Amino acid sequence: MAKKPENGKQRHSTAAKFKTAEELQERLERYFSQCDEEGKLYTEAGMAVFLGTAVSTLDDWWRGRRSEHLQETIRMAYTRIAEQIASDPRYSDRQMVSYRIFLLKQEKFGGYQDKIEAKSDLNVNVKMGKNMEESDFA
Repeated sequence: MAKKPENGKQRHSTAAKFKTAEELQERLERYFSQCDEEGKLYTEAGMAVFLGTAVSTLDDWWRGRRSEHLQETIRMAYTRIAEQIASDPRYSDRQMVSYRIFLLKQEKFGGYQDKIEAKSDLNVNVKMGKNMEESDFA
């Protein structure tokens, strides 16, 4: 719950939204079940709305910056979303393939790379032979 200090600016409470990982897990199961019942794809934004929190808060939980006791549970939720992205035939639809690739490149959904760019420093030394003239290179 937000508190109002004397200066009028809102300050957010440091109390965790979910006191236990089990409480979060139960809520996540309801989110996934509702999506399944309605035929909706799981999404990060949908999960945030269902939990009544911001996507940035989910990111904080995922990274362990806030509510460290929720980190493993939220990481498993993201893994479940990633599994759906990789396997659900709806993502194979022509309009969804680019979106699938984009999502799977995101750190939370696997961080896949389609190619690895190697840095290469290449030096070339050219020595002209005795019978070569500068005009030969023009």
